[in-house]
Amino acid sequence: MGDGATYVKVMTDEQMEDLRRQISVYAAICEQLVEMHKAITARNDSISGMRLGNLYCDPLVTSGGHKIAARQRWIPTPIQLQILDGIFDQGNGTPSKQKIKEIAHDLSQHGQISETNVYNWFQNRRARSKRKQTNALANSTELEAEADGESRC
Repeated sequence: MGDGATYVKVMTDEQMEDLRRQISVYAAICEQLVEMHKAITARNDSISGMRLGNLYCDPLVTSGGHKIAARQRWIPTPIQLQILDGIFDQGNGTPSKQKIKEIAHDLSQHGQISETNVYNWFQNRRARSKRKQTNALANSTELEAEADGESRC
């Protein structure tokens, strides 16, 4: 302090002790979080890419420890698509849960797939089919209206 600088005490001794306790608790929490992260990462690495029944585990973290940016989208193989279209064309609507399990099991022979993929595919296909029918009906109605208008002239 011989250089002329003056120091002002910003915290009381009691506040300093509180801060030390808080830092100590924070450090303990951080250590627990690190241990939890290690345990979860080890578990994810051990099941990474493994089949669990008809479902596949999509790990949150790759084996290199890098975070995956986005969830991978399921794209059916041509054979899976052909089989799904065939089932849809039978006209029974969205299959039951049991039938979806069977379909997923059969399709898993031709590539990665889950029951959720099968269910969503049928829902999307049905929506697309309805949309096509609605568009076709609207177009035919427009053509009829145009034909009626021309015949009156």
